[in-house]
Amino acid sequence: MFAAYLILSGAFFVFAYTPDPNKALVSFGAANPEDPENMSENSQQAVEAYEEARNYDEPVLQRYGRWMVSYATFDWGTSRTTGQPVTDALAERIPVTLVYLVPAVVLSTLLGVGVGLVSAMNPNGVVDRVSAALSYVGLGVPGFVLGELLLVVSIMEFSWYRAYYDTRFGLWTPENLASLALPSFVVALNLLAAQARYARAESREYLPAEFVKTLRASGADARTVGRHVLRNAALPLMTVFFAELLTVLFLTVYVIEVVFRIPGVGDLAYQAIQRRDVATILATTLLPAFVALSGNLLQDFAYTLLDPRVGDDT
Repeated sequence: MFAAYLILSGAFFVFAYTPDPNKALVSFGAANPEDPENMSENSQQAVEAYEEARNYDEPVLQRYGRWMVSYATFDWGTSRTTGQPVTDALAERIPVTLVYLVPAVVLSTLLGVGVGLVSAMNPNGVVDRVSAALSYVGLGVPGFVLGELLLVVSIMEFSWYRAYYDTRFGLWTPENLASLALPSFVVALNLLAAQARYARAESREYLPAEFVKTLRASGADARTVGRHVLRNAALPLMTVFFAELLTVLFLTVYVIEVVFRIPGVGDLAYQAIQRRDVATILATTLLPAFVALSGNLLQDFAYTLLDPRVGDDT
């Protein structure tokens, strides 16, 4: 909670003590070339009305208190360009992002851990070599490049495939669900490449451990050994996976949604930046930060469940 308070406070003071670029747009829009005598007066009145609507005439501390209460009650303002409440816009866009993001995260995590563990237990084997090659592609090729390549191939070779999200159809229609397969694959490949390498490296550290030697001496099969290795490597892997997930939230989602024209949170942020929609920009920036804080809290709980010794001061 304290971290969220600091983030909101920092965001407020940045906006409070920096010039508002929308004032110039309001002034320009109110100026009427056909009425040159009153042009300056009209512009000034428009700017004053704009400032009054946003409580710029109030003391900073009073605005700060109003700001904190508004965000605590999910009153995140109204879009300057559409007139829609920002929370309503987010409520419409978040499900679209989750539909392709959640399967990608789940699939990449399960496959990444499994492939990394098998690679660690069978170094230089077929799985290890193939995963290494795919990891170079996943880590070396930017998501937007891979996305554009897949779009070109799908459009040229599979004319029946609907490559772009069509806003004329609903989210859960077969047409749009199929169009989200490619972006989900790109996100999954980027995550899978990193997670497989991390899982392999962490698992390799535990293979020479005494408990592994004891298991093998007692005749345990590879599956049993792998399960015990994975249990010990779970804590460091969780930290790494969480960091990779934050990278997806802060970077990959925005790029993927612009490339594939997906009307999700990333696309909303991109449009807000183009239109200088301050309220929407702030909301789409703070949302991943709040998700990161919540995820960090859940991560601490997961640590305790996986290893009760974590956080034990005795």
